[in-house]
Amino acid sequence: MSTANTEMPVAGDDMFHGPMGRMVEEIDKYTEGSKVGVLVTLIAAFSAAVGNQPGVGTGKGAMPLSFWPVLVGPTGVGRKGTATGIAMRVVESGLGVFTANNVSYNLPATGLGFANELAERAIRGVSAPMLFVSEEMDEFIANARRDTKIGGYLRKAWDGSTIGHRTSQVDLQIYKPHVAIVGHVQPVNWGAISGSRDATGGTYNRFFPVWVIQSKKLPVFASASPGKVIERLGSRFRSMVNFAQEVTDLSVPKDVAKVFETKHREICDAMTNGNEALGQYTERAMAYMIRLAGLYALADKRTEITVADFDAALAIVTYMVETVTYTLPETSASGDDIPARILAYVREAGPEGVTSTEVARKFQKVRAAEIRAIADGCEFVVISKLRSEGGRPATLLTWKEEAAEESAVVFEPEDQALFKMT
Repeated sequence: MSTANTEMPVAGDDMFHGPMGRMVEEIDKYTEGSKVGVLVTLIAAFSAAVGNQPGVGTGKGAMPLSFWPVLVGPTGVGRKGTATGIAMRVVESGLGVFTANNVSYNLPATGLGFANELAERAIRGVSAPMLFVSEEMDEFIANARRDTKIGGYLRKAWDGSTIGHRTSQVDLQIYKPHVAIVGHVQPVNWGAISGSRDATGGTYNRFFPVWVIQSKKLPVFASASPGKVIERLGSRFRSMVNFAQEVTDLSVPKDVAKVFETKHREICDAMTNGNEALGQYTERAMAYMIRLAGLYALADKRTEITVADFDAALAIVTYMVETVTYTLPETSASGDDIPARILAYVREAGPEGVTSTEVARKFQKVRAAEIRAIADGCEFVVISKLRSEGGRPATLLTWKEEAAEESAVVFEPEDQALFKMT
């Protein structure tokens, strides 16, 4: 199978799940910006506004929920600012005080500047939630190379760890930082950081690149005004934030954890097993899948994460990986995610199963022999023949749920690296 991704990423319907997805759909007709760009900006703003209290309980501590998307698209036709702009109008409509006090449209490129931004809003040393919107991420990347501290402080902020900046003139301690970031960058400049010290050291793989491109052309003078829609969505956004700010822990029920382990985690692991360059960008994919699932649940005013939340999170993570392999062809994925996707498709079919023909239609680049080999290699798949109706009898693939339940891993990963983001 070919592993190079030469086609632009395509957004899966699953990512537009729940209230966030409905908000994007409602506002889409008023903007030329990418639906994905609008979605990730809304999620990032939401992740900032909910604060540092909510987290996903894992048995190893609570997973924080901050989100750092970077909109990657060409100048002009990328419509990066258009997508972020209309999303932020919704946020500003619903959270006027927050956007006035806790949103900065400049991401400092020095450690001291970043620490000062957080310290100025801290109360008794505890950081207030902060959203940075950087429409000049290209400039930030260039400037940040001159200051060795900014990378370390960004890593601590993503983890929610204490940031300390001490010199002969300054002594800052910022506890429990809670930072979300929305960045804009051109593909060529995002690609330029591949192999840099901060890429391999873990700074830039905390950012979440998503490809954006102009979605449509709207009339310059005859377009409808989105004012009333933005006001209505702003009120809805505020209600979601108010609920989330009262939540401490999000839980994953056992049945959902079982599906996560046998479907979402398997696909995510396989999808990000490419090469070293790809790994720099996708190392945090699993953690982000958990964070995003938690944010989808909170947006729907729930404290339990569902399979649909993980489906949505996996769809965004998949889009991120496709963005990386599209914008940086040298990081093309190995294709090892295909078996995991096929097995997940068989499992989701339930007791009725699916035919090998249906699998082939779903995964058009996979040959029949490969499908058979994948099914043969999985102890949970039963292979049988359907009754012939005149032609060659169809091969039926059915998932053995009982066997899978016995072998399923509880959602308490022993791999501490999954939750310790260093």
